[in-house]
Amino acid sequence: MNNINRRKYVLSFKSFTYFCIFLFLIIISFLLYFNKNNLIKTSVNIIQRFSENFQYQFIKFDISGLEKIELKFVENKLQNYIGSSIFLLPLDQINDSIKENNWVKEIYLNTNYKDTLFIRIEEYRPIGIYFFNEKYFIFDKNGKIIDQTYINDFTNQSLLIFKGNSSNLKANSLINILKNNDFEKKYQIESLEFLNKRRWDINLYGNVKLMLSEEDPNKSIQNFILIQNKLSKTDINNIKTYDLRNLKKTILIN
Repeated sequence: MNNINRRKYVLSFKSFTYFCIFLFLIIISFLLYFNKNNLIKTSVNIIQRFSENFQYQFIKFDISGLEKIELKFVENKLQNYIGSSIFLLPLDQINDSIKENNWVKEIYLNTNYKDTLFIRIEEYRPIGIYFFNEKYFIFDKNGKIIDQTYINDFTNQSLLIFKGNSSNLKANSLINILKNNDFEKKYQIESLEFLNKRRWDINLYGNVKLMLSEEDPNKSIQNFILIQNKLSKTDINNIKTYDLRNLKKTILIN
């Protein structure tokens, strides 16, 4: 009988101990939860004071990769952090604020853990200008619209103008064909038009149109170059349309 009572006592003591530990943990958790803001602020202040005393503050930046983006834009995004502890720089926040610029494709941030923030920016590479709804948009090789532009901004640029629905999505393949045939070195292109999401027309300055084949636009361009080499200057000046849709027979229209 005494053994049984002793066993009950031991079990009760263990249960009480576990209960006390459990209660202690709950109390600590509540204290931490309700005081975490104060703990965070205190920790931040300690790190900031340490950085000020031992000169671990953000005071310099090194920016590379800028072409279309103005340096002033990036500098303005960093001004609020000058003097902050180099260890407390909110890199994610800085990253997001710089990415507000439409030209930013990727951004890479790191510090020297002393006083300098290094920023390397990769910009989108424009390949053409998309004319849509009476507005002009710059786009990249994947057809992604980068930014709106205005006619006064691109008159001195070498970017080609593309018209027609989805022409920005198909432009890269046509640009490669033109480059492979040195077309832009020989002829001045006013615009390129994607018709019915199927085939291309090339509009040259002088109100000259090239109607390309849907199946093989590369062959159409090669046929055009061959014909031009055989024609006299007078004939060339009189022809306004080259119907190159039939790869075996080209129709010339005055």
